[in-house]
Amino acid sequence: MKTIIIDNWLNKNLVDYLEEYFLYKFPHYYGHKSNDEDPDDLVFYNSNLNPQDALNNYLFYKLQKTLKMKLKLNRMYINIQHPGMPGSFHADDGMMTCLYMVTKTLNNKGSFEIKNEPPVDFIQNRLIAFDASKEHRGNAPDKGEVRITLAFKTNFYKVIL
Repeated sequence: MKTIIIDNWLNKNLVDYLEEYFLYKFPHYYGHKSNDEDPDDLVFYNSNLNPQDALNNYLFYKLQKTLKMKLKLNRMYINIQHPGMPGSFHADDGMMTCLYMVTKTLNNKGSFEIKNEPPVDFIQNRLIAFDASKEHRGNAPDKGEVRITLAFKTNFYKVIL
């Protein structure tokens, strides 16, 4: 599958709400790694989300409508990276991963990379959908910033035309 990038995915009020909610009101748990099998992989924060929660369920519904695909959600969570907490290259479970860029960063730092593809700037309210088997990573933001992505790990059911 070709990587899909969609800017301005959500309306401004929801963008502002999610940034505030995930930065200040939702718990973050330290100890997540991109690659659990790599002892040198750096640790950062993450938090699992309940897909049955009305807001999370809506976001998944919106994702399917936007991509025009019927998807099965395996899991959804947020990754929280501070300066000095880069991810390492890894592949995901499932067939398609979708990442939503939650927070603002100055100069779009904390880019997202898929091996053998150009880096994607970290821009708030950007959605990226890509083949989960492609190795990828999230780079750490600059000093004083926080990089939060919302991840949807999915499998395909069918394309909706």
